[in-house]
Amino acid sequence: MKIGLAFIAQPDYLDKLTEQACTEARQSLQQQGVDIVSRDKPIVSQSQAVAASSYFLGEDVDGLILFLASWIECNVAMSFVCEMGHLPLLLWGFPMIAVDGVRQSTGSYVSFAMFKGVLDRIGCRYEQVLGAPADREAKTAVFRFCRVASARKALRRSRLGLVGYAAMSMYTGTFDHLLMRYLIGPEVVHIDSSTVIGLAQKMGGEEVERQVQWLRDISPLADDVADNDLQVAASVTRALLHLCETYELDGINVKCQPEFSREFGAVACVPVSSLAEFGVVGSCEGDMLCTVSMLLLHKLSGLPVSYGDCINHDGSVLTLSACGFMPYSFTGREQRLIRRFMPHPAFQGIQNSFTARPGFMTILRLVEDIGSYHMLIFTGQALADTKLRQGYMPAVDVAITGRMDDLVKAYNGQHYAFAYGDWSAELLSYCRMQGIRADLIGPSSG
Repeated sequence: MKIGLAFIAQPDYLDKLTEQACTEARQSLQQQGVDIVSRDKPIVSQSQAVAASSYFLGEDVDGLILFLASWIECNVAMSFVCEMGHLPLLLWGFPMIAVDGVRQSTGSYVSFAMFKGVLDRIGCRYEQVLGAPADREAKTAVFRFCRVASARKALRRSRLGLVGYAAMSMYTGTFDHLLMRYLIGPEVVHIDSSTVIGLAQKMGGEEVERQVQWLRDISPLADDVADNDLQVAASVTRALLHLCETYELDGINVKCQPEFSREFGAVACVPVSSLAEFGVVGSCEGDMLCTVSMLLLHKLSGLPVSYGDCINHDGSVLTLSACGFMPYSFTGREQRLIRRFMPHPAFQGIQNSFTARPGFMTILRLVEDIGSYHMLIFTGQALADTKLRQGYMPAVDVAITGRMDDLVKAYNGQHYAFAYGDWSAELLSYCRMQGIRADLIGPSSG
C-alpha cells in the first residue's frame, strides 16, 4: 500500500495544533504498515499543490488522501483533484481538539464541510472520514481506503488466463473483453485447451514428482486414487504454473468440460485447486466474471479464495458447491480427501472431496450489465455440519446475513467467490471508487 498524503492548510492558520494533527495522521498510517508519500510541511498554495501532485504521481501512489489540517482555500485542494482525479481520493477532516479542557479549532471541520460540497457539486467520486487521527474508527476507515485503493490498482494491472471459454454455453460466464479491461482492469489472455494439455503431456522428471509429493503431503488420498491419476494432475498443475509464469498471470480459469473431463480424461479440479496454495487465483468453467471477483477478494484480503455454485437453500442456509474444486487451505489436513471423481459418463479423473471449515465469510459476484457493471455482495457464517454434496462434491453451508428472499431476488449468476472474513465494507468502498452499483444483502460492517 503506497498512498499520497497531502497535508493542506492556510498560511494564517499554521500553528502547533495543525503540525500535531499532521504528525499524528502520518504516524497512524505508518503504524498500520502503509507506505506514506508526503511533503514535510503542509501545502498552502496552488503552485505547491501542483508540484506535490507531480511528485506523488512520480512515486506511483495507489491513492490520495487530502488531509485538511486547518481552514483551507479551495483552489489548493482543487488542484489535487484536477491533477490526480483519476486516482482514488479520500477527504479527511477532524473536529475541534481539547487543549487544557478548552476545545480549540484549526478550521479542519469547517474545511471538510466546505470542500465536501465542492466534490459533490462536481460529481467527484471520493471516500470521506471526519475524525481525529487517534480515533479508532477514523484510523480503521482511513486504513480501509488504503487497502482498497491498493487492491484496485493491483486489479487494474493484473493479467488473467482464460483456457477455452464459457463451458456449456453458459451465458453468465461470457464477458466483453474491452469493457472488462477499460472499466475494471484485468487483461485477459486467451489460451487454448490444447496448449495446456500438450504442455502437461511433455512434463516429467523431478518437477512432476515434486508436485506428486506435494499432493500427498497436502491431502490424504482415497484408496481408489492411482499413481497415474496423481501424475496427470501434477503434470497439469505444473503446466498451468508454467503458463502463469510465461504470461505473467495473477490467475487462470480452465474450461474443464468437455476438453479435460471427457476428451483428455482428467478433470482439472485438483490442479486448479492447487493453484491457490501457490498464490495464484484459480477457477474453472470459463466464468471470468467469477474469476475477477475472486481476484478482487484475494487482493483485498491477501487470503486464498474459493468459489461455488449456488446449489440450494434451506431457510437462511445457502449451499455453495463446485464440482471438485476447493483450495486445500479452506479446511484442515485431517478433513481433506482427494478421490476418484463421482461416477459419471462425462467426467474422469480425481477431485477434491471435503467441506470448508466453519467461520465468517464474504461472498460476491461482479456482474456485467449493458455497458457497465454492478456487484452482488453478501456475508454469512459457514457451518461446521456441512455435508458433501451428493456424497462427493466439496461444499459449504452458509447461514447468510439478511433475508434469503432478498438474495434470491438479487441472483445474477450461479458462481460466487468467497473467502473468510468480513470484507463487505471494503467491497462497498471499491464499488464507490469504480462508480458501480453495489447490491448488499444484509447489514454492512462499514
